[in-house]
Amino acid sequence: MKRARIAWAGAVHDAVERDGQLELLTPAFKGRRVGFDEVVWLPPLAPVPRPRTVLALGLNYADHAKELAFKPPTEPLAFAKGEASLIGHRAFTVRPADVKFMHYECELAVVIGRTAKHVKRGDARDFIAGYTVANDYAIRDYLENWYRPNLRVKNRDTCTPIGSAPGWWTRKTCPTPRTWPCRPR
Repeated sequence: MKRARIAWAGAVHDAVERDGQLELLTPAFKGRRVGFDEVVWLPPLAPVPRPRTVLALGLNYADHAKELAFKPPTEPLAFAKGEASLIGHRAFTVRPADVKFMHYECELAVVIGRTAKHVKRGDARDFIAGYTVANDYAIRDYLENWYRPNLRVKNRDTCTPIGSAPGWWTRKTCPTPRTWPCRPR
């Protein structure tokens, strides 16, 4: 099952894909169906009472490290992304006026379904709600260190479109990324 977080009729709704439409789950509109073009796509994140942490991994694909002529890191190269960097499907990314080279990378995004802290490796999958697609822009004009990209490179407002149409695949539908039904078009 694919889920989505959308704005429609002045409110934010959770929805599921049904027969080529989005079926709203919001109690006041439960069961109502709307078309993909009638909504504003939001990042697949539920509102939370306090700020969340968005972590990303750099140079985590061997092909990407090879493309850049780098030795793959021996430890995960993690960096933070602010929530303002995330936008939904079909939203517009803002290019800073002085930028000539915005590089994009299609990424697998893991949707975490509940609070996680000090999670044992063997229990990690229990915290995964599902998977979606992210487009990670890097503003290469500002890049100073490939192994430690600064905030201006990877953490710009609107520079991480996330969530394919419509939304994200639940773990029940897609138990692992290897079974992911997403295909390039």
